[in-house]
Amino acid sequence: MRKHAWSLLILLLLSAAASAQQPAAPAQVSRLQQMEVIYQKELSARHIPLLGKYLTELQRQAATAADRTAYDAEIARIQQIISSGGVLDLIAVQKTQLGEMPTPAPMPPPVPLERKEALIALSPALAQSLTPPAAPDAATATLGEAEWRIEAISAGSYDVLLHYACPELAAPISVSIEFAGQKVEKALEIERATKDARTFRIFRLGSLTLTGDHRGETLRLTAGDKNAPKLILKSLLITKPRPPAN
Repeated sequence: MRKHAWSLLILLLLSAAASAQQPAAPAQVSRLQQMEVIYQKELSARHIPLLGKYLTELQRQAATAADRTAYDAEIARIQQIISSGGVLDLIAVQKTQLGEMPTPAPMPPPVPLERKEALIALSPALAQSLTPPAAPDAATATLGEAEWRIEAISAGSYDVLLHYACPELAAPISVSIEFAGQKVEKALEIERATKDARTFRIFRLGSLTLTGDHRGETLRLTAGDKNAPKLILKSLLITKPRPPAN
């Protein structure tokens, strides 16, 4: 399972990386460093949605697996990659898959909950409820409201990101999440519309600050009018904020 799924992900990431423009070698080292930062950001923007999709599928399969061991190990690996920026050395990974390099050493044991760099990927398929309803295995859903059960999240500050499409955006819509007595809300402006229902973008909804650990609580997402939904959701990501670029 793990080798086949990882190989499929590598093919997706190689395709995304090939579409990123390679920067020309500049004359000055400082300029090279600036271009490298820009290029890394471009790769991150392409890789994180693919990694998030792969993570969601792993979580979905793990929920029904008789033995979760292999799934949990792969989930931890992908969470670590996304938390570190979502950029892979694709050539090295591809050589590993082809047997040209030794397999990397096993990952270290997971750190305790209170120190873990959290990343939670919530897809429509994992939701407890969707309004309007969608197919149980739907990869995306046009929704006005959704609820998920958060199994565990530790105290700290988190960024909340939407991986969404919204082609029919004639006026701004209010998007919010409610969790642990807090509410984060932001308007999705007209200029954030996508060209069609298959073009997805990342929207930073805001920051969530938790003063304590939480287990088994419900997170609710609302987006505009529930009776006339416009937001197409692929996933909602909760992750540690990335440090500012130097």
